[in-house]
Amino acid sequence: MKVRLGAVSRGAGVTLGCLAPRSSARSPILFVAYAVGWLLDKPGLQVFVVVPDTEEPWKRATVPFATSVGSWSAVMLAAMAALRRTSIPTPIAAVTLGGAVVVIDSLLADLAEAREGTGASDADDAPSASQPSPA
Repeated sequence: MKVRLGAVSRGAGVTLGCLAPRSSARSPILFVAYAVGWLLDKPGLQVFVVVPDTEEPWKRATVPFATSVGSWSAVMLAAMAALRRTSIPTPIAAVTLGGAVVVIDSLLADLAEAREGTGASDADDAPSASQPSPA
């Protein structure tokens, strides 16, 4: 498993957000961590993404980011709230949740790369329409 910088950024944001004493500070921490992670290792762990069917570049860049960060932040805020209500000490819960985000994000990225590599090799092995098939 290759640990990605974007995954580390998102995991650190989740850990810091979970450690934040005020709930109003958690959402901005998650947003910044996800934005930094998106820039470092796009697209990263996503929950829900909308990709517009348009050729306008600003929509094709903005809408996927906005929907992805919104859904991801909502899920992470819910996970943080659930963990903070348990009897697990907050620092342990924060580090556990942040570490889980790093591991899951990195594993999913590895699986996506493997799938892309397999898809590319399958496309190379398939006979082209312009090449005659051996008889």
